[in-house]
Amino acid sequence: MSGKRNIGASLKPASSLKAARTGQPILRVDDLVVRFDTVEGLIHAVNGVSFSLQPGEVLGVVGESGCGKSVTMMSLIGLIPQPPGQIVGGQALFAADDGPVDLLALDRKDLRALRGGQIGFIFQDPISSLNPTMPIGRQIAESMVEHLHLNESEAQRHTIALLRDVGIADAENRYHSYPHEFSGGMRQRVMIAIAVACQPKLVVADEPTTALDVTVQAQILELVRALQQEMGMAVIWISHDLGVVAGLADRIAVMYGGTIVESGPADDLFERPRHPYTAGLLGAMPSVADDAGAEDRPLVSIEGYPPDLLRELVCCPFANRCSYAVERCWQERPPLLSAGRQHELACFVDLATVGSSGDVR
Repeated sequence: MSGKRNIGASLKPASSLKAARTGQPILRVDDLVVRFDTVEGLIHAVNGVSFSLQPGEVLGVVGESGCGKSVTMMSLIGLIPQPPGQIVGGQALFAADDGPVDLLALDRKDLRALRGGQIGFIFQDPISSLNPTMPIGRQIAESMVEHLHLNESEAQRHTIALLRDVGIADAENRYHSYPHEFSGGMRQRVMIAIAVACQPKLVVADEPTTALDVTVQAQILELVRALQQEMGMAVIWISHDLGVVAGLADRIAVMYGGTIVESGPADDLFERPRHPYTAGLLGAMPSVADDAGAEDRPLVSIEGYPPDLLRELVCCPFANRCSYAVERCWQERPPLLSAGRQHELACFVDLATVGSSGDVR
């Protein structure tokens, strides 16, 4: 990571720390609702998602496929197709350099001014996200030309330095290489370089390690962690794997059925899950024997099926799979409320109140 501070200082002034000093979030999302009009009917993809993100914080967003993780984050920066997508309601206040803006109220031109500059995005599949006809160096440099107003020679110089920072050897020559000449792990490093090229305030990473083997996955996680700490940017890391975010996230939000069902500090959530779905996810993670030779615990399966999102959610989305469900769970949706210690929970039956026998205290 050598040279990063000099590179950052030469690109643009450091972002204001006013928000951090005053405790103001860099992003606050309130009651986001997203629908998709399809031939099968109206899909209720995101159903009232609310969360906040502090400057420099890493938020892990986890949940099974189809729970609304990617749609939520892509909706915030105008990356869902409209139509068939529709942002029906909500607000997303982002602490931009020129003052707070509602991302959902911006037109396409204003959103483009933020994307790539103050907000970076790391896509899941770099081979389909990178332009196959353009050298990777030019793809990184173009955001510096667009957002930082560097000339081409300055942008090339900074891009070569950035390629070294993300672990690509022989950066001067690789600047002129095309995406197909890189391995999957190297292409993902290029995507990370594009996302952080302008030292954004926020980077959204959409399952960027899913297609990589575990060794390369660990390298990418370490790279993002190092860049985040060096640049002080906030990160939203989307994953279906709790193990991936365990050592990266400061806080974790668990999504199910297009809603956030639980959120809290990572250590607290792993040690004391309070929503039955969170407990089920943790129970489904493989474990290894400890040093004392204790046997591996059996994996837990979550019986049943996810909710049908063609129907509007009028009750708890997890009720039909939950062994703790009570009559109220079928009559109304539990709101996401404070559960103490920076913890939020959307459940009528808090596992913290359940005894070892499974009875509610």
